[in-house]
Amino acid sequence: MTVHVVQGERELVEDCRSLGRFTLRGIPPMAAGAAHIRVTYQVDADGLLSVTAMEKSTKVQASIQIKPSYGLTDEEVTAMIKSSFDHAQEDLQARELAEQRVEADRVIESVIVALQADGSELLSIEEFHHIEEVLKQLMSLKQGTDRHAITQGIKALDAATQEFASRRMNASINRALTGKNVSDMEKL
Repeated sequence: MTVHVVQGERELVEDCRSLGRFTLRGIPPMAAGAAHIRVTYQVDADGLLSVTAMEKSTKVQASIQIKPSYGLTDEEVTAMIKSSFDHAQEDLQARELAEQRVEADRVIESVIVALQADGSELLSIEEFHHIEEVLKQLMSLKQGTDRHAITQGIKALDAATQEFASRRMNASINRALTGKNVSDMEKL
């Protein structure tokens, strides 16, 4: 995982000043969204910025120290703040769109994995094709710029997969309990 340290008042990285990058290595494979990264920023009296990133479950960490190579003039600071106010609404919309695309990617990936694992076993052909169709619609919506449409696509896919999720849960419970006695359950 790469951590990109930027300076600025804008919502998007490309609108801020890049200060440095470092890589957090050694994180074991996890499901999308499962890794929890804590990023800590410290500035010492000399203006040296230390940035540390740590994955919480494994305690794997990496850091970078950024020496102040140049300061900002009062005019540059004022211009950065003015720019952030001037572009606040469009920056917010761009960030919200990016967040919805990330959420759509997460949902799409989890549905694809679930379909590959249990779709043919737990769904009729019609149900499988319906979920595939709603999945394709969300993939298409994700390419657009309408955040609300992406949100609605996520909700539609959630609705289309509710029964499938319930069946997967029941099947998982059945697999866990098959061949067990009540006395075995009491020991748990």
